[in-house]
Amino acid sequence: MKLMVVAGGTGGHISPGISVYKILKSRGIDVFFVTNPKGLEFPIIKDNVKNEDLILLPISGGVSKSFFKNFKVIMEFFVSLFLSFKYVMLYNPNVIVLTGGYVSGPIGLAGWILGKKLVLLEQNSVMGLTNTFLSFFARKVILTFPLVNKKKLSDKYERIGNPVRYSESDILVKSYAKNTYGFSESDKVIGIILGSQGAKRVNEIILNGIDRLLESYKVLWITGQSYYNTVFEKCKNLNGVKVFPFLSNVNVFMSAIDVAISRSGASTLSELSFFGVPSVVIPFPYASRNHQYYNALFFESHGASLLIDESEFNIEKLLSALDFIFRNIDTFRLNAKKIFPSKLNDTVIDKILKD
Repeated sequence: MKLMVVAGGTGGHISPGISVYKILKSRGIDVFFVTNPKGLEFPIIKDNVKNEDLILLPISGGVSKSFFKNFKVIMEFFVSLFLSFKYVMLYNPNVIVLTGGYVSGPIGLAGWILGKKLVLLEQNSVMGLTNTFLSFFARKVILTFPLVNKKKLSDKYERIGNPVRYSESDILVKSYAKNTYGFSESDKVIGIILGSQGAKRVNEIILNGIDRLLESYKVLWITGQSYYNTVFEKCKNLNGVKVFPFLSNVNVFMSAIDVAISRSGASTLSELSFFGVPSVVIPFPYASRNHQYYNALFFESHGASLLIDESEFNIEKLLSALDFIFRNIDTFRLNAKKIFPSKLNDTVIDKILKD
């Protein structure tokens, strides 16, 4: 059996694609990974995909208000479509797994015309444009969240979850993980994983209130590279907070923290659920079709998170939300863990491979 996994554009598309690729390879299945040049900017691809399995399509984005950019996009699409026919006929995959994003369009269309089985992975509560188009041709559509813009769905739609890049062996004993960062088992540890892209206001509010946060909690803060110096300079002389631009062993971080403060992208929420970590979520207000809000709303409605709108976010509301979660920590942990199936990755892969 041969498969193609198609993922590019953003980390939200690439992360589940990499997860599917790695699991299929671990089962001894031939897999080709299709992305675009922008996708190669994400180290996760270079770190996990073998060169001989990598296929690049030269599509870079979608339509815009610029005539010249649109002309370039149209040309890239048709070149990518031609190459997609070539690669699908050359490698002859039994199944093409598409995670959304513009790179999925041409190869999904070519695969359908050539009679290949298409399986879509939709990460968010609001289906993206490319997946909306491809859903008419797909044999199966695997959802992470209920779709808010579709009330009646055919049998080919099934909500399972978003594949994650970890296995059960990556979940460490919490006391051991906390000790790794110099904290004790009894410390209440907060993990901040907002990143720097589009989160400047939220990061600044937390940074200005870090002293109040440290009165009750220990903090592990992944800032992203561009915001690292700002946070580090403010926090370098404070006890109980550790700041990182990024982490390669994120499983240790996830195992150590008791509660996360995060955006509500599908990959982040899926990983928090996998590790059983409750969260205070502040949806990115400019996400496409406001999908982060609906992702967060789903987690909150299942008792795994508390949602704070960015326009209303302040340190008092954050402290109040954290206090409520810690007073009900066992319930929140259980709710976070059971949002998706216990063997999520295997369940998704089995569904992809099933006729």
